Amino acid sequence: MADASRFVDVAAEETSSEEEEGLRSTDNDVEGEKTGSEGGKGNVLADPPKEGVGEDVVVKEEKKGSEDGNRALEKGTKFVDDLDEEEEEEEEDDSDEEEEDGDDEPKKRKRDEEELELDEDDYALLAEQGVVVQRQKSGKLKRIRKKTGDDDGNEQHNAPEGLTAEEALKHKLFGGYEGIEDDIAEEPQEEDADVGIDVDEEEDEMADFIVDEVDEDGEPVRRKKTKKKKVVSTTGVVSNHALREAQEIFGDVTGLLEEYEQMKEARAAEEAPVQEENEPGEDREQSKAIEIAAKHFDPEILKESYLTRKDETIRRVDAPERMQMQEIPQLQYVDYDQEARWIYDQLFSSNAPQRLAKTILEQGRKEEVRNGRLFMRAEPRTPKMIQEWRDSEQEQIALLAAIRDVLYFLREDNLEVPTIAMYRKDYCGELLNYRAEDVPSLVSHDEAARSDGNLVAGQVKLESRLLRRWDILWAVETWDVKWRFLQHRCETLVKTYNVALSAARNLGDEMKIQGIQVCLDRIAESSTSEQLNDLDAKFQLLQPHQDAMTEAIEAMSLDELDTSQRSRLLSRLRKPSSGMGRLGRKKSYHEKLMEGIGMSAEELSDNIMSNYKKYAPVDPRSPASEMLVELVEEQSNRDMVMREVIRLAAEDIAAEPELRKLVRDMYRSSASISTIPTIDGARVVDPFHPKFAHIKRLRSKPLALFYGTSDFLAINAAEEDGLIKLSMGMPEAQKSQLSSQLQDLFLSEGVNAAAQSWNDVRRGIIYVALNEIILPFLEQELRVHLLSEARECVKHSCRESIWERVSSAPYRPKAVNASDPDEETISEVRVMSCVCGPGQPPTTFVMLDAAGQLVDILMCGTFVGRPPLKRPEPSTPTKVRDDIERLAKFIAKHSPHILAFSASSFNYASIKDELIQEAINQVVDDMPGSLPVETGMIEVVWCEPSVAKLWALSALSTRELREQPQNVREGVALARYMKDPAAVVAALAGSHGKEVLSLSQHPLQDYLSKEERMGAMSESIITAVNQIGVDVNLAVLNEWLSWSLQFVSGLGPRKAKATLNAIIKSGGAVQARREIMDLSNMGKVVFSNCAGSLRIVEHANVIGENDFEPIDGTRIHPEDYELVRELAKSALGQGILEEELMIDKLFNDPAVLHKVDADILAAEMENRMQVKKHANFMDVILEIQHPYRDMRRQWQKPTTAQIFNYLAGESASFLRRGRLVQATVKFVYRDFVVVILDESGIPGFIDHFDVSDQNLGYNEVRDLLQPGASLTARIVDILPQGKSLDDIGPSRLAFVQLCTRGSVLQNNAAYEQELEARDLFYSSAKTEQEVAAERAQRQRAAEIAKQKDKTFSRLVNHNMFQNRDVKEVDLEFQGHGSQGDFLFTPVSGKFDRILLTLFFHRGMESVVVSHYLIREGEKESVRTGKGQSMASKLQLGKPLTVIGIDGTPIGTYEDLDEICGRCIDPLVRNMLAITGHPKFREGYEEGLEKVVKSAREAKPNVVPYLLAVSYRHPGAYYLCYLVSRNRPRREYIFPLPDGYKFRDRIFNNVDHMLNWWKSNCFKK
Repeated sequence: MADASRFVDVAAEETSSEEEEGLRSTDNDVEGEKTGSEGGKGNVLADPPKEGVGEDVVVKEEKKGSEDGNRALEKGTKFVDDLDEEEEEEEEDDSDEEEEDGDDEPKKRKRDEEELELDEDDYALLAEQGVVVQRQKSGKLKRIRKKTGDDDGNEQHNAPEGLTAEEALKHKLFGGYEGIEDDIAEEPQEEDADVGIDVDEEEDEMADFIVDEVDEDGEPVRRKKTKKKKVVSTTGVVSNHALREAQEIFGDVTGLLEEYEQMKEARAAEEAPVQEENEPGEDREQSKAIEIAAKHFDPEILKESYLTRKDETIRRVDAPERMQMQEIPQLQYVDYDQEARWIYDQLFSSNAPQRLAKTILEQGRKEEVRNGRLFMRAEPRTPKMIQEWRDSEQEQIALLAAIRDVLYFLREDNLEVPTIAMYRKDYCGELLNYRAEDVPSLVSHDEAARSDGNLVAGQVKLESRLLRRWDILWAVETWDVKWRFLQHRCETLVKTYNVALSAARNLGDEMKIQGIQVCLDRIAESSTSEQLNDLDAKFQLLQPHQDAMTEAIEAMSLDELDTSQRSRLLSRLRKPSSGMGRLGRKKSYHEKLMEGIGMSAEELSDNIMSNYKKYAPVDPRSPASEMLVELVEEQSNRDMVMREVIRLAAEDIAAEPELRKLVRDMYRSSASISTIPTIDGARVVDPFHPKFAHIKRLRSKPLALFYGTSDFLAINAAEEDGLIKLSMGMPEAQKSQLSSQLQDLFLSEGVNAAAQSWNDVRRGIIYVALNEIILPFLEQELRVHLLSEARECVKHSCRESIWERVSSAPYRPKAVNASDPDEETISEVRVMSCVCGPGQPPTTFVMLDAAGQLVDILMCGTFVGRPPLKRPEPSTPTKVRDDIERLAKFIAKHSPHILAFSASSFNYASIKDELIQEAINQVVDDMPGSLPVETGMIEVVWCEPSVAKLWALSALSTRELREQPQNVREGVALARYMKDPAAVVAALAGSHGKEVLSLSQHPLQDYLSKEERMGAMSESIITAVNQIGVDVNLAVLNEWLSWSLQFVSGLGPRKAKATLNAIIKSGGAVQARREIMDLSNMGKVVFSNCAGSLRIVEHANVIGENDFEPIDGTRIHPEDYELVRELAKSALGQGILEEELMIDKLFNDPAVLHKVDADILAAEMENRMQVKKHANFMDVILEIQHPYRDMRRQWQKPTTAQIFNYLAGESASFLRRGRLVQATVKFVYRDFVVVILDESGIPGFIDHFDVSDQNLGYNEVRDLLQPGASLTARIVDILPQGKSLDDIGPSRLAFVQLCTRGSVLQNNAAYEQELEARDLFYSSAKTEQEVAAERAQRQRAAEIAKQKDKTFSRLVNHNMFQNRDVKEVDLEFQGHGSQGDFLFTPVSGKFDRILLTLFFHRGMESVVVSHYLIREGEKESVRTGKGQSMASKLQLGKPLTVIGIDGTPIGTYEDLDEICGRCIDPLVRNMLAITGHPKFREGYEEGLEKVVKSAREAKPNVVPYLLAVSYRHPGAYYLCYLVSRNRPRREYIFPLPDGYKFRDRIFNNVDHMLNWWKSNCFKK
């Protein structure tokens, strides 16, 4: 949940423009006055508070009452601030231009404005397309009339008599000066840098927060009448008002993305009109609307709203949207047989992404149709059966054919995986094998015997069929993408090598010609990226120089290289980096010495391939040293030349693909990984670390054990964080063996001196090639490979986590008196939800109707809960009793089947167990007729709050429930999640914010990119949604159900939105699937993908009884409707009824299907249609019997462990057995002690025998552990069995068992050893490196401490300087001193600085002393060049620079007297000014925060603030204020000689600073 906490801020910021509506200004908008008066949202003025509590500015009341509005407001203000600098620059530019050009510039701006104006037809056309553009206003906006009343009864406050109009207005806005409840003015918006926007006319969104107009530094300024100024933007950014309008139209469009510069380049192409002769009229209107929108909105806004030309193209093209978004290279030729063979090999490899697919394939559990029944293998294949299956040529040919067919469906027919899995079953074969968790129940032999022949053993129980995953098909699609990228690279390399071959021929270099030709021939044999890398490494040594390559490219015809390929090759040309490609830089002696080696790299490669010495080296007559003397005259250069020769020869042989393959295979089979913690890692990573504990200290763990795990991702993350050091490599024995093997194939067998001399050179070449080139390269390659494997494992966890949510069925209680088996579960479930609050916000109950829409709300402010294990009050307070009665009436009124209780905190458990239960008991006793008729009871269940919280904070909720506070929105989401989990998750995944990414799914999920995680989760959502289906008419009526539509096969956010808009425009409902195709101009390919998952179901409020086709409400695809007709004819007889009536009768009486021989009819249909339909035929029969039967897993109550995780929230991941925690004693019982964990509030207990190593009795334990005592304990167990505190309440489980025995607390090694027991390659013992590093650190720390403790007596002659220890001065000031007292003292161990100790503040209970460091300049002896003796070091240097407590320089002075006069004296005056300010309060931070909260609770419509001294940061003050119902904010103020430093600005007085802050309080 750590991720979720970060997401909250992002979500709030992204919804800023929409949530600002609750806080928008009314001063410059006439309509705002009307809204404020009618809705009760106008300005509310508070009474001047008593006892020094006043008000300065009034904040507009929010109906939402949540923190989101404030966060959104902060975001909105920040957006304006981001444009400030641009606006100022533009104003300066405009001013200069006006001075130079006179009246020409205004005319030009007028023309620009006129060019952007739209006529009425344009506005009407935009409105028809769902695009709303703000019409430009003319003339000045009228000011809002002063309000004289408040519809909600809020008090009005009049200014004191005798004030001028200006003073009265100021008093109205700021109130008195004595209190802390000042309202904060959000910064007034300056000129808006937008196209054609009249700044004075623009609606002021800050009006509720405007105070006296101030300049940039906070000084009040007077307004001057100036001409209205048009600010013309060169970037096309729209105004904030237009941005808000765009958000209301298109959804979340906040922010400007960093890729704007790239978008500008493509903007001209996107805005160019599409030339289509036969473009439909509706499409032309859409195109024109997009063109108009492109002129008025920023390209990034259009991009986020899917309104660019590219988006329009995607909508129109008849291909699945997700396939269009895939960046897959186009190949010149595709051999599906070759690709199928390659994917077949990958599926049976050991790579992590397909390991699961391989397991499912080998288990062989798939549905088979025999005699009109579905059968499945009862048990997975045994190892012997798997081997027989792999050895069966027929079985493997069938598997290859299935892979080829699926590839053809994917790329030629453009069918997505769900469509292939559901409607091309007969072609998929073993690719549709079931995962073990998805296998349905089978009829046993006993059940078959008792069925009188109706059932057969091994037959699938149809009612137990579940949503299933298509792991193998998704794997095939993944490998298809990888294969296409691999083939595209091959095509590119072929072009490049052909160019190089032509260049080599032009040069007449036979050696290069032969080498490049070999590389060309071997490209076709390469099937992995590693093999291509090896070939390319060889080619880089053979590639001719750049000029020859360029000449060859230019000489090629367009048939050989088109223009784009030619430009790409020219841009990719790079000079060869090493080896034979560097012939131009070789010297003659290099070549002669390399000839002396006697064996080329190619010959060594042949030896490796043959595995014997096919070629032997030819030894020169003279030794290498003598040849070196002959070739190199200077003796000093001979060693360097020989090293160069060895390096060149090593690069040549290291580039040989055979050698690299040999080393790679041996390296990956024998290499291991070891880790040791750094100094920081040893301290941070304890045995209970949630991410890195198990990889802290590994000893030679084999690589094979990392496959299929996420361990290497954890290792990489810990290494990047500086917590561990990683070492990877081959054991020395294997490395020596490999070196010996290569030497046997490379060294000469000669025994003379010359042969032995050259063998030494060859050994050096082998050493350099292995240890300096190949092995480091393979280590980096392996790192990338292991990271990819580990990331796939995390992605798999994300897929599984989201699958658990979307595959869960809605809550469906069983009816108690159902006579019909089909009516055992209730379809129209009434759900009520409860989201608790501490009082502000209150505990909220929400009731939804059958469609999931908000019906009613009840807020119970007295339901605040209590901390765990706190004893209940002896009697229920009257106000609580009133709320219980209100809740009982609320429940009786709506009669819910279930009450979903948000498990958000342990503190609220008492609300569920006591208050809500008492209200239900009242309903049972006093109003039994209000209980649900179907169930006779109301069930209260714990529910996970994470999804609901995310939805409540998303832009979706604020747009749909704009007027409701966060608790209500969360309650709506909680109830909807009970009604349809997949729909709520789809909404979080399909919206712009992608809030689903904030769900906690894996400890390492943050190390994946958002795109990776989103892709993995989308796979699960798509799989589930296409099997669940989407009721189109309900989706049109209910926006929260419409988000699933984009996950339907063939659709996406663009096509789904276009489909919904088309249906809404046509009347809001469809009666047949074909209507969807016609209304939305959907192509055949897209319709073929999505049709089966689109349900057209009859609803009383949507569709009449006419023209409704029951077949459109099933999973039966329209292409299989012919099968239904044939079934109807076979079951009912030919020509008895009309076709439509026959189908209706078949659905009304599916029992007649037993007359049909399904196998014979399926065979006849296959012969007639020439397609395989046997498996689909069976699905058609099942759909007729049970149309769109819900195959989701039945809803289950959460277990105790799940409830614990819900309530613990983020703390659950940190609760590990053995971890030390802090706890507070609550109660002491005879056998155990009850405690509360301080961090999480989780209740736990300590058995008496676990309190101490001594055998203490009850009285001793009671005396030792008094209630309220704090203690350190170790977690012994979590959720211990059989432990509950029955006397406190049934839900007060003792979740955590603790121990405080000293022997247990000190025994950390035992838990390290537990990790060692779980992993044989984990070591709890420290290595010699760790011990040495710790010893060195201790020595360094001791030296530093010794140096610091060494104090020198400085030779400083000043009456305020004393050679004393600073601690003594602090104690003296603590005893007797007053504000402004100061003293200069030396700094321990330093000659270049002294310390200024200043008596900063005397509080009621303690004294604050601050220290300022003074850095000295050069000593006099250095300036005069006399050197530095000890005496000269002890003198005071000049100049003197005073450093503030925030680390920034305050000023530079010549001597201490100048510091006293120009620094300390004005600094003290400023300190006294701030402590004497009316807003200054004395006290500690916790107490002052309570004061601010109390002021806000007393007057919710104002923002209280105060000034106080910081006891945590001596030398600083802070401004404390509260803008929401959360914890107050603190911002630090640093006094300076010339004023106050606040937010990196300098202010000359306190009021100046506060005025500026009021206008900029929400800025970052």
